[in-house]
Amino acid sequence: MVIDDELIDMDTLERVAPVIRNAAHPLRLRILDYLHHEKEPRTVTEITEAAGASQAIVSQQLRILKDQGLISSKRDSHNVLYCIVDPSVLLLLECIRRHDGMCVKPHNM
Repeated sequence: MVIDDELIDMDTLERVAPVIRNAAHPLRLRILDYLHHEKEPRTVTEITEAAGASQAIVSQQLRILKDQGLISSKRDSHNVLYCIVDPSVLLLLECIRRHDGMCVKPHNM
């Protein structure tokens, strides 16, 4: 039997659920992973090249990530630079990286 003290408290789960929900899209995760690996703010053009998607789609995903407070942007002369501002997404990326290929497929019912 699971003891209540062993479970993650509901306040914490309610706080992290939006981060997971907003990051939980393959292209958004790719963008976050790229920004994390680059260690410095990047332009939309650089992010688009790394993501392998059109600029319109990448811009839409960047807007979602920014609206949710996971990334920020700043203008630098002619470019807008993006970087990660919510470090909790780094833990999410690390979790994904560690568990890649370890997922158990559900049994047919």
